[in-house]
Amino acid sequence: METEEKIRLLMSQALSDREGNGPLTDLATRLRARQPLDPINIRSFADRGFGKTLLFRILLTNGCAFSCVYCPMRAGREIPRHALSPSTLADVFLTAYGRGWVSGLFVTTGIPKSARFAMDRLIELVEILRLRRRYPGYLHAKAVAGAEAEQIDRLVDLCDRVSYNLEAACQATLDRVAPEKNFADGLALLRRVRDRSRSLGARRAKGDPRPAGRAAAAGTTAQFVVGIGPEADRDFLETSHRLWRERALHHPHFAAFRPIEDTPLEDERETPVLRENRLYQADHLLREYGFAPEDLVYGADGNLPLSRDPKLTLGARPSGAIPRRRRERRSGNVAPGAGPRSADRRPSSVTPPLGYGARPREFLEARGRRIPRPRVPRLARENAGRAGDPGIPLPSRGVPRALPGLQLFSRHVSVGVAPPSCN
Repeated sequence: METEEKIRLLMSQALSDREGNGPLTDLATRLRARQPLDPINIRSFADRGFGKTLLFRILLTNGCAFSCVYCPMRAGREIPRHALSPSTLADVFLTAYGRGWVSGLFVTTGIPKSARFAMDRLIELVEILRLRRRYPGYLHAKAVAGAEAEQIDRLVDLCDRVSYNLEAACQATLDRVAPEKNFADGLALLRRVRDRSRSLGARRAKGDPRPAGRAAAAGTTAQFVVGIGPEADRDFLETSHRLWRERALHHPHFAAFRPIEDTPLEDERETPVLRENRLYQADHLLREYGFAPEDLVYGADGNLPLSRDPKLTLGARPSGAIPRRRRERRSGNVAPGAGPRSADRRPSSVTPPLGYGARPREFLEARGRRIPRPRVPRLARENAGRAGDPGIPLPSRGVPRALPGLQLFSRHVSVGVAPPSCN
């Protein structure tokens, strides 16, 4: 097979880790469109510190000796197997990079022969790019199960992000669907990435063309396949949140299980992609709003309700069910439609009720009275924009103009906008 055809095939199989971020109207159909961009798999993403990146995504090889029962590349499945040499892939990527088509590389690989062999080829590619070809841009490599400690360290030394597929939230599921993988070893790999990055500080490897800075500065990610085992949403969120609190995980990826033809799980039911989306929404509440997994609302099976956004469900909990947390910016974050910025706004004599929009008002009260929708006075409407800031919130009817330390309450949940009095 010609190199160009191999590249197309290996790029098409390097599917995106992160799924389920489309419009809810699309997700509600529970259909899954999981295919790369045509003709090559180049994806755009934004990352703090790296800005917007056009990411060239590719497999080094689709050959694999592992027998994960859900994977299209599993050993024994009849598919064409191909591999690119590290030098060839480096040439292809740098050609695209030099022409301005891409600005970063994500590379993953199957595990032909052994994990050590696969990691050696991955490291060879990274070293060619960084040390021989002097590539200074974004580089993300996915480590494989069974990688040795010094191999992980070398990836951390030269990459901006190192990731790993945990797949499950417990060993019991891995024993059934990915017998060559060990859950504890996966957790240890993520923690080693963190520890190596900390130990290096701002030092770079000799010959690295990047300016001084923290190794693996973009952080570590891990993927879970949702629905291949009995784990509930709460299990996935508890595992990922624990790693995040340990600084061993920047953010998780969730991929709803999709049965693949000619695999042992081909007759299993597909996991609704909406479940994947709910997990992303819940994870955002945990990492950005300061909640904990136990604060969220689950069904009897431990899963998040598919019919409602987790924050809407959270806002409807009985009064006092959500404790104030030391890490919360404000407990006003619980109000649906109120994010960290609006919840951080302090009351003043001019702008009650704190610039909240219409949606959170449905969940908030002031001194026992529901906050009405704002009514803009005629004079203010006529003068809108003349002061150069048409977005200044105006007082609402029925709410006193001066309420220092105004306390807003959900109809169901205490939502303190003033700083919490408890430590």
